[in-house]
Amino acid sequence: MGILGIGTETYLYINGLVVNEEVKINDNKALLPAPCELPFDILSKSIKNDIDYSIAVLFGKSIGSQLKIIADNPKDLAVTAWNSQWDIILLSAILNCTATWNLQCTNSIDNITRTSTLTITNYHVHGLGGESYIISADDVKWIKEYFINAKPLMDNERFSTAVHSSASYKWHSLPRVQLAVLWMGIESLFEVSSELVFRISLYAAKFLERNDEEKALDVFNEVKRLYRARSSAVHGGKIKGDLSVLVNESSLLLNKLIKKCIEKNELPNVDKLLF
Repeated sequence: MGILGIGTETYLYINGLVVNEEVKINDNKALLPAPCELPFDILSKSIKNDIDYSIAVLFGKSIGSQLKIIADNPKDLAVTAWNSQWDIILLSAILNCTATWNLQCTNSIDNITRTSTLTITNYHVHGLGGESYIISADDVKWIKEYFINAKPLMDNERFSTAVHSSASYKWHSLPRVQLAVLWMGIESLFEVSSELVFRISLYAAKFLERNDEEKALDVFNEVKRLYRARSSAVHGGKIKGDLSVLVNESSLLLNKLIKKCIEKNELPNVDKLLF
């Protein structure tokens, strides 16, 4: 059904992400705790479609947080709520988790009444049954300090590809495909077309650990090892090591690169990284 704009306030209910305090995203968005389950005794009569009801049942008991969105009018609210989906994708990439938003409501989950409007935002069941990520105090501090930098970067296709790769690789069931998706995101940040193993390893090392030669060398060797595993995965070759471990290590690398971009408020400049 998509995103609706009703009134001047709306909520996207989030699965896979738990927050224990309000985290302000900007002047008109805030991540809030979800202190209770979806009250089906109140909402069941207002959800007429069996498919919609099934989606609500599947996700309603495991909502971990809610994104509150406000605007001056319904039109602006719909636009802001639609764009807020990228905020959730960004949080997934930054926190290296899978956060999904299948439900939208005119009220917070703890303030639903029989007049509340609950809608299904999409019918994908990605992340269903997975473990939720609990946002820590350090995460809150990081979000408050740096999250504002991320939105302008999202206008760059290199960065948005990296973010979407990080946020969506778990949607795939095969580890080889997961590796391919993750490395698509890593490669997009550096725009390398030749000597891929050496250049990506070098650029990643210098971007992440520019001022520490020892740590940079460690990163260089780690990226080179992971990239070779990626190549074997993509081309159907034999892979040394546990695939699930390689996927996890690659996701952590992409996560570090994305966070470094946001902290520095810039994408890697390969010309500068050569010196």
